[in-house]
Amino acid sequence: MSRSFLRLDAALAVLTVVCALTSLASVGAPLTWNGTVPVAITLGLLLPARRYAPVTVLALSAAVLVGAQYGGLFEGGVIWPMSVAVFSAGLANLTWASVICTLTLAAGVAPTMDLARGGAELLWLALVLALAHGYRQHLRWRAEHEARLREAATTRLAEQRLQIARELHDVVAHTLTVVGLHLNVAAEADTLPEARAAIEVAADVRKKAMADLRSLIGVLRDVSGEPQPELSSIADLVARAREAGLDVTLDERGDPTEVPAAQAMAAFRIVQEAMTNALKHSDARRLLVHLDYSSRQVRLEVVDDGTGPVPYTEGHGLTGMRERVDALGGWLEIEADDGFAVRAGLPV
Repeated sequence: MSRSFLRLDAALAVLTVVCALTSLASVGAPLTWNGTVPVAITLGLLLPARRYAPVTVLALSAAVLVGAQYGGLFEGGVIWPMSVAVFSAGLANLTWASVICTLTLAAGVAPTMDLARGGAELLWLALVLALAHGYRQHLRWRAEHEARLREAATTRLAEQRLQIARELHDVVAHTLTVVGLHLNVAAEADTLPEARAAIEVAADVRKKAMADLRSLIGVLRDVSGEPQPELSSIADLVARAREAGLDVTLDERGDPTEVPAAQAMAAFRIVQEAMTNALKHSDARRLLVHLDYSSRQVRLEVVDDGTGPVPYTEGHGLTGMRERVDALGGWLEIEADDGFAVRAGLPV
């Protein structure tokens, strides 16, 4: 554990002890070394373990406070002294934190039947749990946002490298090929031994340059050690979906080899996300994947017979689809009626 975490835990432990003593004193409990002070110190010492078992720490803190109250050490204040433990447990498991705190509050109010104090503590409990829930949602959103940014950066890098690879292949490789043809013609036409030797050396150098160029193009097309998905990989998606029990029909028309890499990657990701949604979020039994490759655009359609929610909520997966299509200047249609349908067009 880093020093910053240790300092934070120490600060929270001290703060908890001070707040516990303050809250106990506010309800008239005497601050004694054989009573309330050990209770407050125990609450503080439990806190560092919240990083590993936050719900357990909350349960132990609640047991200490309720036990102290039933032992006659004080009356009231069972939620406020363990606010940090409540927040930490709410981050980890909001349901269990709510259950433990509700039982603790009920046990703390029962001996005195002080409904006014119970209402105030209930409001404080609701505030702490609401803050924990909001912070947890913020952390989840930030993690998803960072993951999407990393994916977008990886996609842009892959597209740039593929564009460089295409340019090298189309321009430099073509030029070297033409040079090779002229060298062959010159070798056949020139009879001087010196000239033929020089031409042969030039031809050997060109062959090595072609080999190096092919190797470089291969490296550029390989991003992060893994080949980028191609349209031919959609057949693997279909096979995996069939293994999962989905009846998938794949209909492809046109020549997929003529589709540029950026459009091919976007089409693969859209089909992948649509299949994932069909498997996870609906009771679909059949799925149709239609792909039409032409010289002007790639049209794709993924339709299932599932019973998803209507109206549907556009989550990160569907948002990612729309962003991929918009980046290529295409269009996207999503329908949720009798089944779920995703249709898109990607200009070539």
